[in-house]
Amino acid sequence: MSDYNIRIAEESDAEVLHQLMHEAFTPLRELGIDWPSVNADLDLVKNNLIKNTTFVLENGSEIISTITVRFPWESKRRLSIYPFVWWFATKPSYDGQGIGSKLLKYVEETFLRDTLKVPAVTLGTSARKHPWLLEIYKKRGYEVYAEHETNDGDLGVIMRKVLIPDRFDEAVLGQPPFK
Repeated sequence: MSDYNIRIAEESDAEVLHQLMHEAFTPLRELGIDWPSVNADLDLVKNNLIKNTTFVLENGSEIISTITVRFPWESKRRLSIYPFVWWFATKPSYDGQGIGSKLLKYVEETFLRDTLKVPAVTLGTSARKHPWLLEIYKKRGYEVYAEHETNDGDLGVIMRKVLIPDRFDEAVLGQPPFK
């Protein structure tokens, strides 16, 4: 595993990330999931890189996984005061090798908890159209704190994971984001 490198993505990575996400999210498109990341064009990928902090995991010089951290002040629709992780994808040829877990753990622990001292992290997922993903996040320590019915009959959930228990204050999450 010593050939793996994690770094912050640059705008010049946009085309590679666009291709990676297109490949990784093909099964989600086939399930009818219509998240921005699932159907992102190159301009949307570039915009994500400019406005947020995107990490990539490389095997040598090949980008094989990515995840983006959106900070509360970077969104007009704030879900909580804690960072939100999204646009999480791994090249399908690396599925089942723990690559995505390695990158998510780095972002949760090294970047958010140890570097930024963030008490918690949030994410959103589908509970009906993509039910196995919900269970994966639960196994990683995430818990549902808000849910909503979407226009297409899906159940959207917002999850959180406490990273620093003695600094976490549930009250600062405020009202669920979908009221």
